[in-house]
Amino acid sequence: MNKKNNNKSFWPYGITLAILAVVVMGAGTIMIALKHPVQMDEAYMKKYQKVDNHYDEIQKSQELFDKKYKVIIKNDSFKLGRNQLLIDVTNRENNSQVANMVLSIKITRPDDDRLDIKMSSKKVGDDGYVFPTFEIKNRGRWIVLLNISDGKVDGFFKKEVDVK
Repeated sequence: MNKKNNNKSFWPYGITLAILAVVVMGAGTIMIALKHPVQMDEAYMKKYQKVDNHYDEIQKSQELFDKKYKVIIKNDSFKLGRNQLLIDVTNRENNSQVANMVLSIKITRPDDDRLDIKMSSKKVGDDGYVFPTFEIKNRGRWIVLLNISDGKVDGFFKKEVDVK
């Protein structure tokens, strides 16, 4: 009598399922990546490559700036709607307000650069540097990036604010 081997091998099914799982996960990864594009990091308000190539000079300039000047961003939070940003720059030696700075600012969301607000100011008022009013339409966390230059040294500052 011939006895048939009733033990089936599941290896072909396992290999096929593993290959299909890899293909499905790869397709899912691509779909998620297309829905959430990469956001460029501009921590020093410059492209990543420029920061990478000149990082030592940026840090030396920041150190010199911090020894010379004191910067206060007077806004702790923003509100929905119209806002105005006030920044005070004083000389550390005599605590006098410095009026000859060039300020560039970027107000951004940490997860989306489509809502960025970019401004610059040379206008000095009694409360320091005054920026034009701007409008915020979304609640949540915002980041204020600030670049201040006196023509010789640059200072970079970052402050997180909440919109309530």
